[in-house]
Amino acid sequence: MKKRLHILFVISLTIGLGLSSCNRLDVAGMVINRSDTEERVADWLDYNAQNGEPVIENAPDEYHIYSCSDSHYSERDSIVPQGENDRLYKYITAERNDPKAVFAIHAGDMVNENGEAGFRMTYDALVYDSVNQAKNDPCFLVIGNHDVYFDCAPFFKQYFHTSTYTVTVNTVSGYKDLFIFLDSGNGTHGKRQLEWLEEKLSHREDYRHCFVVSHNWLFRTSYNYTTTPAANLPQDEQYAFMDLMSNSNVDMVIMGHFHMREQRQFGGVQYVMTDNLNEDKVTPSYLVMTVGEKVRYAYEELEME
Repeated sequence: MKKRLHILFVISLTIGLGLSSCNRLDVAGMVINRSDTEERVADWLDYNAQNGEPVIENAPDEYHIYSCSDSHYSERDSIVPQGENDRLYKYITAERNDPKAVFAIHAGDMVNENGEAGFRMTYDALVYDSVNQAKNDPCFLVIGNHDVYFDCAPFFKQYFHTSTYTVTVNTVSGYKDLFIFLDSGNGTHGKRQLEWLEEKLSHREDYRHCFVVSHNWLFRTSYNYTTTPAANLPQDEQYAFMDLMSNSNVDMVIMGHFHMREQRQFGGVQYVMTDNLNEDKVTPSYLVMTVGEKVRYAYEELEME
């Protein structure tokens, strides 16, 4: 009887956490998921080995990075690709028309339900529009929990190829900044990915600044303003992850998941949660980071007509 009650409690907790991070939830999709973190990470690293990892050359010594998350595209939405109600398109257009920006980030949860449609809509929103966009900056993405529900991870792989990788920015004066992107779609970073992360961070001293991007927010939200872990990752993994961030002198960890703005300073590291871009948000916003001698950031509201 106790075991049964424990199982029911875990299921209730899982559903509650899902409800806290998404207004439109298909519970079956949360539970029925055969995508494994270790297998995905192996695929991501194989892709990197064959194709290399991105390097941005000749960036200004001070430049901008844009970050958003949780666009939650669904074929049920009446979104016209690159139209007036395509929020991700508006976001990437703002980035590509900023002369100091070098790339954009999407911190996970591109889709909201099963099927390929949401990934295709995301891809279409990010296609370069030579009429309305001044330059063709890339958008680097990580996989979120909704992107693995209903066994959707193969669609993420089809369109975006990898979720465990680095991006190096080389500036005109020879500074180097490191951006590390992680897969936390199953609520864990997994053994192999954490070993890979530790190896990357062992070279932290080679870089001016270091940033980490992962979907699942680590702390409780402002409804319970503490630095207590939010149970989005196993608790021992959360503590180990935060220790690694602090001991490696990471400047900032960028996350999403809870559809709200949040910031925490913990162990000398700035943790920032980006707002959501999905249609349920009346005034969506995104993050703009200024990376130079110091790192600054501000939330900007998306211009909606």
